[in-house]
Amino acid sequence: MLSKNTLSITIVLCISAVILSSCGTLHSFIRIAPDYSALPQEELLKTAQYIEEKIWAGEREPNLSNLGINLDTPQIKQAIRTRAVRHELIKDLLDKGFVYEQNGGLIAIQRNSAYKRSTNRQQRDKNALVVMGENSDRWALYEGIIKANNYPPKSLSAIQDTFYRARISCLQQGHKYQTPDGKITQK
Repeated sequence: MLSKNTLSITIVLCISAVILSSCGTLHSFIRIAPDYSALPQEELLKTAQYIEEKIWAGEREPNLSNLGINLDTPQIKQAIRTRAVRHELIKDLLDKGFVYEQNGGLIAIQRNSAYKRSTNRQQRDKNALVVMGENSDRWALYEGIIKANNYPPKSLSAIQDTFYRARISCLQQGHKYQTPDGKITQK
């Protein structure tokens, strides 16, 4: 059983995560410029591209050795596995134009009148849970890479940016994404 303080902190953190992940403007405002100085940039990009392609293909257990980046942790493997399981749901939301890739390495629902007209409350709740789960796994992946490779915390923005660029290359015609300057566009 959780103590009152632990429960309160957990609730505040969950609410904060939802607010930050769903508000593109706020996320863009507090985003830190990527700092690649402490990272092997080529290996990281190669790794990000490989992981995103495997997730996009729905491959739950990709070979994570020999990528130049240590990914051999339960946290990273689980994040990749659950993202691969969820990939069809994310792809469907992208196909319908309901979500877009944010320039900070997360995904967000495009809450507009067309989305509200095309969905009912139950569908919007389900979509929100899918997006929250996806963003949670993305954070686990980014933070897991920092921890597993002993990268400095300032490397987080560069890891997010690298995975963002890898995901943009996987998007299909008509999928939406946020440009580095914050505008939402289509591929």
